[in-house]
Amino acid sequence: MNVTRRFILKSIVLSGLAGTAMGRLGLSLADSVPAAQARPARPTLVLVSGETEHSAFLQGIAAALPGGHLRVQRTDLGMGFVRALSQLLRVGRAVRIIGLVDDASAALIVELARAADARLQWLGHHSVAAGQFHHRPLGGNAFSELAVRLYDAAARDSRQWAATLGFVLASPGVGQAAAAPPVPAAQPPLTGHFVSFAIET
Repeated sequence: MNVTRRFILKSIVLSGLAGTAMGRLGLSLADSVPAAQARPARPTLVLVSGETEHSAFLQGIAAALPGGHLRVQRTDLGMGFVRALSQLLRVGRAVRIIGLVDDASAALIVELARAADARLQWLGHHSVAAGQFHHRPLGGNAFSELAVRLYDAAARDSRQWAATLGFVLASPGVGQAAAAPPVPAAQPPLTGHFVSFAIET
């Protein structure tokens, strides 16, 4: 069985178990850079899936990176996406990959990052249903204060947590104190289970 097919099969097995399985992937989390320290600008790839493609998550990112080098891509479990992401992670160019995706896509993306020795700055699980919010950093990473900010944002507006998440993950210093812009009233809230991440090569 080739490596790409193994990644896809593994992601399918892990879908629905992201809260447990993502913590077992063994990807070391980057905590050597202070949260407030600005990093040099680098191209940013944003990965989304399902309803996150049309959510406040992207509005938060746009606010953090006005006019920045930004590309948005929808994830899938197809071989084309897997090969392209694997190549991007391995070419040695500095790139930042952030996203808010479904469990299966997240398992695949994190496993590809792990295989390429990429630096994982943030990994979080989000569950939203009937006005109940659960935001949980996975793997005990260094930016757990972001989960507190997400709860605070959700308390103000059920749509605001996604914008806050996108804004903070896209910002040069993850965890900076600046606030995300308010979400337009027409923006529908996200519901369901999601995994967010910030990866640097």
